[in-house]
Amino acid sequence: MIVLAGAAYGAENQETAQSWQKQANDTRAAVMKVYGELEKIDVSEQPDAKGLIDDAVAQLTEGDKYLKQGDEAMAKEEWEKANAGYNMAWQYYVKAATAGLNAKRILTGQ
Repeated sequence: MIVLAGAAYGAENQETAQSWQKQANDTRAAVMKVYGELEKIDVSEQPDAKGLIDDAVAQLTEGDKYLKQGDEAMAKEEWEKANAGYNMAWQYYVKAATAGLNAKRILTGQ
């Protein structure tokens, strides 16, 4: 019974890690889409927007560090570490998305 419970726990953690991995990657893709739109806009006359874009890039960079940590842990089947890495990556990507969308609002009024 104990062995079976351990296997079930491991499978549950693996599924959770895979879920967080997908969520982090999907959120990163959304951030990159917004960033791609922002790259096309001249921000030289909008210091507030430029500051937000710089913040978004910094948050994206931090998120990428945690995404890599999650991927490395996933490869080693260290599910809890993978969960933590992907969750942190997702949080940084959400911060990047928020900053990017706020910059877009300043620049486009949308």
